[in-house]
Amino acid sequence: MTVVAGAEAVALPPWSIDPADGANPPPALGDLFVAPARRWPDRRAISDGATSYTFAQLEQGAQAVAAWLTGQGIGAGDRVVVLAEKRAVMPILAVAVWKCGAVYVPLDTTEPTDRLRGLLTRLRPAVVIAVDDREPVAPGDRWLGPDQLAGILSGPVTQHVTVAHRPEDAAYIIFASGATGQPQGVENSVASLLAYFGNHNQVLRFTPQSRVLSLSPFNVDVSFEDTFLPLSLGAFVHQFRSLPAGAVMRAVLGRERITHLIAVSMLLAMVTGDGRQITPAKLPSLELVMTGAQVCDPAVLNIWKRQLPRARVVHAFGPPEATVFCLTHEIAQEDPDRSTAYPVGRPLRGMTAKIMQDGVEVHQPDLPGELWVGGNQIMRGYFDQPEETARLVVQRDGTRYFRTGDVCSYAQDGTIVFHGHGDDQITWLAGRRTHLGEIRRVALDCPGVDAAVAAVVRHRQRDVTALVVTSGDRRVVADVQARLHGLLPGYLRPTLVAWSPAAPATSTTEVDGRQLIDRLTTAAEQAESNHFALLTDGTAEPIDKVETCL
Repeated sequence: MTVVAGAEAVALPPWSIDPADGANPPPALGDLFVAPARRWPDRRAISDGATSYTFAQLEQGAQAVAAWLTGQGIGAGDRVVVLAEKRAVMPILAVAVWKCGAVYVPLDTTEPTDRLRGLLTRLRPAVVIAVDDREPVAPGDRWLGPDQLAGILSGPVTQHVTVAHRPEDAAYIIFASGATGQPQGVENSVASLLAYFGNHNQVLRFTPQSRVLSLSPFNVDVSFEDTFLPLSLGAFVHQFRSLPAGAVMRAVLGRERITHLIAVSMLLAMVTGDGRQITPAKLPSLELVMTGAQVCDPAVLNIWKRQLPRARVVHAFGPPEATVFCLTHEIAQEDPDRSTAYPVGRPLRGMTAKIMQDGVEVHQPDLPGELWVGGNQIMRGYFDQPEETARLVVQRDGTRYFRTGDVCSYAQDGTIVFHGHGDDQITWLAGRRTHLGEIRRVALDCPGVDAAVAAVVRHRQRDVTALVVTSGDRRVVADVQARLHGLLPGYLRPTLVAWSPAAPATSTTEVDGRQLIDRLTTAAEQAESNHFALLTDGTAEPIDKVETCL
């Protein structure tokens, strides 16, 4: 291994769990890989199964891309969009953006073109970086494609001096569906992200010897937890790019000697399977299993705690508006009789939580209220939506709080228990917090649609989205489906779709949305089709092929 002069003097970030590193100043975001690159230049840092980079290559690549960006005039505060894929090159691009003092905006490259075009119009990025061969989404955007990127990374070593952000500057913007019916961009500051690294690694306990399996896509903020944080400490990260199948993921856990498995609840259930393959012999290196996003089935958590008693099993919880996660709960021992979810826990260091009822904080166990989370991880705000920010980010006793809308209570021991969301339009799809209002908005924007209702239902042993539109013309269903396909990502597109006749013009009765959804669900259970006409006589007729009305 190459030895770099003075490498032993390069301090790891203060979020290292080694007490000797605790007094070190945090690096600039653009220097996130400097310490491991100096200490272990030839150590393999990241692999996606096809491409690997050492720590020296991560830092050199980030400097080369940053130099190109600077040459294009990119500077502090500029937004740089990266059309994200699950590839080992992604951390290089993010850190290159940060080296310029700019804002990293990862967007899913598989998003429909019209949706991407709308997001780019809102963002007005200084440059768009694409790692696949797609054509530019908007011809006016400055574009760095894969061939040019490959030339930059394989070119001569380039030096670039990092432009440090101010703590209050935006570090990144992550988009998800929002209450307004438009994709909502959570804009988090440099201070919040660095605070998160320190707060959460008290629980995660990444070290330079850790080996992490990264399952999250880069347009989701869990990537900061399972990729950027461990890399900053010299840990190895394996980017999982295969189709998510339990047996395949378990094989990677064993082959790569993974110590830290971080998986949203849906993926953890797939990895778990029937539990018989979760054994110390097959997973000898595993130290931590962390799940989160939506609340996890206690039976899944029990399997891991029972089968791997030496591994720590932790449930994490919290919205993107509080930087990835802000509450955690460690399962100390299996509770085989538990029928309800485990608690979502207590706030991370640096964070606080309140349970509020009609504007008053409650402390009594089992008394439900809205969860507010506050502290140094709370977002700057929603990108270009100041009204939404003002509605949901509030000041109380000198602390900024985010009103989550989640209904929670305290358990007898003071841990926080999640009961659901106060808005039935908030749900979880594909491991992502989702607002069904975006589905409704896209449907309502289709000519001829009078009303629309969306819900998550149980269909063929899985949760899917159902949509019913009302219109005077049943042919509108085909137009709605085409519009949904063009404007919504795959996980948001409804599986079950139905048409219902519009209510008479003289009617003063609102459409009973829940009843329509129930009729659609019942029809889908009794027929092979996923598309129906809900007739006025109470019956449902499958729709297979129908002419459009446009």
